[in-house]
Amino acid sequence: MEVILLQDIKGTGKKGDVVNVNDGYARNFLFKKNLAQPATKTNLNVNSQAKAAKAFHKQVERDEFRAEAEKLKDKDVIIKVKIGENGKLFGSVTNKEVADKLNQMGIKIEKRMIDLPTIKLIGKYEAKARFAEGIETKFFVSVVTE
Repeated sequence: MEVILLQDIKGTGKKGDVVNVNDGYARNFLFKKNLAQPATKTNLNVNSQAKAAKAFHKQVERDEFRAEAEKLKDKDVIIKVKIGENGKLFGSVTNKEVADKLNQMGIKIEKRMIDLPTIKLIGKYEAKARFAEGIETKFFVSVVTE
């Protein structure tokens, strides 16, 4: 019997897959626990439309990430900090500070997307932003005194 899986099932398939399983397994386990539904024409059509919509939204999101990456490419982000003696910072510059500054500049980014070296001195540092798989760009973080 062909069924459409409503959840990932180990050894059977992933959510949205159309798989062929034994009749008893489908009726007594998958259907009763709402893990699958019969692969009727209507259900197959709904499933294919849902997959197409998901693919479309994923592509739109990737396009937005590419646009943000282009805006950020080779930009210089200036972070103003207080320093102590010997030009050392009180603490260090974090991903959150850089992400906040970039959001103020109009670039939508989260702190988890930024790959930043440890910054404890004044200077210019190279950083990377990973928006999605295959979409990454480099930019610079300049740390200056207030």
